[in-house]
Amino acid sequence: MPVVARRAVFFPLLVLVALGVAACGSSGKSTTSAAATATGATTATNAATPTTAGSRVLVGKQTSVALNPATSELLREHQIVVTAVAPATYRKTLLWPVSGGQIAVATVAGTIAHTGGVKLSHAGKSVQVTSFIVNTSTKQVTALVGGQRLPIFALDLSSVKHQTAVGGTIVESGLKLTLTEQAATALNSALGVSAFKTGQLFGTATLTLAVKP
Repeated sequence: MPVVARRAVFFPLLVLVALGVAACGSSGKSTTSAAATATGATTATNAATPTTAGSRVLVGKQTSVALNPATSELLREHQIVVTAVAPATYRKTLLWPVSGGQIAVATVAGTIAHTGGVKLSHAGKSVQVTSFIVNTSTKQVTALVGGQRLPIFALDLSSVKHQTAVGGTIVESGLKLTLTEQAATALNSALGVSAFKTGQLFGTATLTLAVKP
C-alpha cells in the first residue's frame, strides 16, 4: 500500500480511538456523579426520618378496660347496651387488640394503636367508638366517632404500675380513663340521652404490650 494511503486509513483510526477514550471518561464521570447524587439523596432521606432514643416498635398484645362500677350502673339505669366491635371483645372487661405504635421502654411514653372498639346502643339508636389510640405522652385517648377522630378519654397516670413480664412483655396497669367534654357531648347527642358527663370515670385500663426485638 502506498504511504499516503496508509496515512489516510491510520488518521481516522486515531480519531475513533480518541473519541472512544473521551466517551469512556465522560461515562465514568456521569456514573460517579449519579452515584454521588444517589448517596446524597439516601443520606437526606435518612436524616429526615426522626428516631427517638430508647423507643421500641409495638407488635401486639392488648389493652383491657375494667368499667367503673358506677359507670356500669349508670349504663343500666339508662338502658344503654355496650357491645364490642370486632376484633375487640367485651365480657367482664373490654379488650382492644394492639395493632401498632411506638413507646419508650423505660417510661412507656408514646402511642399505642388498637383495632376494633365498642358500640353503644339505646332506644334504637347506636354509636360506634373505634380505633383507639392511647397517647401516654399527652395523657389522652382518641378514637373515631362517626368517622371523626375525637379525644375520648383523659388519662390519669398517677396510680400506674410498671412491670416487665417474661419475654420482655411490658405491663402498665392502673391507667384511669375519664370522659372528655367532646366525648360526653358526642355520645349524648348520638344516643339522645344526658347520661354522660365530662370527667366521669369510665374505667381503669391495663396495657399489655409486646415490643419488637
